[in-house]
Amino acid sequence: MNDPSTWSGRTLDGRYQIEERLGTGGMATVYKATDPNLKRVVAIKIIHPHLAMDPQFVRRFEEEATAVAQLRHPNIVQVYDFKGEGTTYYIVFEFVPGETLQDRLRRLNEAGRRFSPDEILKIALSISDALAYAHSRGLIHRDVKPANIMLNVYGDAILTDFGIAKIAGGTTFTATGATVGTAQYMSPEQIKGETLDGRTDIYSLGVTLFEMVSGQRPFESDSAMTLMMMHVNDPVPNLKQLRPETPPGLTAVIEKALAKDRDQRYYSAAEMHNALKLVQEAPAAPIAATVIEDPTLVEGATVVDTPATAEEATVLEEAPPPPPKPLREKPPTIQPITTGLGSGPTAAAATAGGKNRLPLFAGIGVLVLLLLIAAIVFGSRLLAGGGAETPTAVAQATPTNALPPTEVAGGIIPTATPTPIPTDTLPAATDTAVPPTYTVPPPTSTPTTEPPTATTEPPTPTTEPPTATVAALSVRITGITLDANNHYVVSYETTGYTETLPGMHVHFFFNTVSQENAGVPGSGPWILYGGPRPFTQYTAADRPAAATQMCALVANPDHSIQLNSGNCYNLP
Repeated sequence: MNDPSTWSGRTLDGRYQIEERLGTGGMATVYKATDPNLKRVVAIKIIHPHLAMDPQFVRRFEEEATAVAQLRHPNIVQVYDFKGEGTTYYIVFEFVPGETLQDRLRRLNEAGRRFSPDEILKIALSISDALAYAHSRGLIHRDVKPANIMLNVYGDAILTDFGIAKIAGGTTFTATGATVGTAQYMSPEQIKGETLDGRTDIYSLGVTLFEMVSGQRPFESDSAMTLMMMHVNDPVPNLKQLRPETPPGLTAVIEKALAKDRDQRYYSAAEMHNALKLVQEAPAAPIAATVIEDPTLVEGATVVDTPATAEEATVLEEAPPPPPKPLREKPPTIQPITTGLGSGPTAAAATAGGKNRLPLFAGIGVLVLLLLIAAIVFGSRLLAGGGAETPTAVAQATPTNALPPTEVAGGIIPTATPTPIPTDTLPAATDTAVPPTYTVPPPTSTPTTEPPTATTEPPTPTTEPPTATVAALSVRITGITLDANNHYVVSYETTGYTETLPGMHVHFFFNTVSQENAGVPGSGPWILYGGPRPFTQYTAADRPAAATQMCALVANPDHSIQLNSGNCYNLP
């Protein structure tokens, strides 16, 4: 029962329905499984039974698994659950559809191709950021290599097997039991059995980046011992000779990460991440760029040889060309008046006609304003008998028109300024606003008019808070499709925040679950999500029979949700 080869098709711990084996390593076998409680696909790493017989392993497993389960980062695979009993120990992970970086490198090498610098930087930034996050929480990976980096179907890099090396081997990792695959990415201090810190992960990431750039690892040997001695003693091959077109900034980062003496490397993964960011943000100028001295060209233009052919050249401009000169420049004496009129058709007409037309426009404007005031006063007195309450009624009509109750109830955030009510409709609007006086009840109101005032006022404060909440933070599903693997691909956008874990995030759920149950203290089920976009953790098999839509709500760091902060979208 505990033999890993027998788990396919069985149920683990009375809960996880194991579907198929994904791979086997020296420590565990990994399976794809379904969690019926939360209705999601997961990956389960079942530890080989002989390791569970070691009391030290059991202690390390419990300590490290507990720490790793606290990690919440979009580029670190999430640990959902772990348990150990008897000779069966397992860890339940987020299932990441895609392929490992090791598989991608193998395919590119077979096709005679290499990663582009942009692809390398994207992956390097993601993994270095993940390491910086984990190191800040006292966790070291110890086994960064392409086989432990997943590339999902959107090309995002996700670091897996965090802490597994420590669970398997303790605080140090010497030559004892090392394999060639592991030795290819080990830091010198790890090989020498020294106490490790985050800089060992920086070295291993440097080896990985070296391989992505050149298509080969810096050191190769059929012997694990020989490989480890090469990491300790041999100089790193010249990356510029292996791939001359590599941006020099990227080459410099890799060389620094591969320093034998860890004091000569980046002192933290965060520092390495910042250095990579500077390389990414630098002007795109490949190696062998030649600055053109011809003053007739745009300043800063550069002719470069592309990696494809040295004969082709492209002119790269650092700054966009100046905007085309207008057909007619504005006279300096007209400018202050034009600015006062605005930038619309009226201002343009005033500029085209010169100074003589401006008094005409000003006179027309004054006349229209006087007519509007007269119409308001006259219409108000007709309806209210010239009483002192008329201005109050007019003032109420505008905010009522500016924020319709249907928009507040639907959770829609007004994005435009209120449109003024035309003067020809003002009497009608005033007529509907006068009977229930919201702001200042007339002192002479009869008893029959007071109850509507009292019953009308309370909804106003209860309606406003949801509007403020939605305007501050919201999430909205904008589209759902099914991919080839039957995963729902959910496009969504947030307003007022960017989802992250830990922190403000998103809860996704089917419309068979009420809003109140889509977060703590509700019963769910839901999936908490902190990126990256789009969301793909639900499959068609997860969909309840009665579900017709998928929904999303803003979730607080404690996994409680903000009601009416999202929407539902029809399922394909």
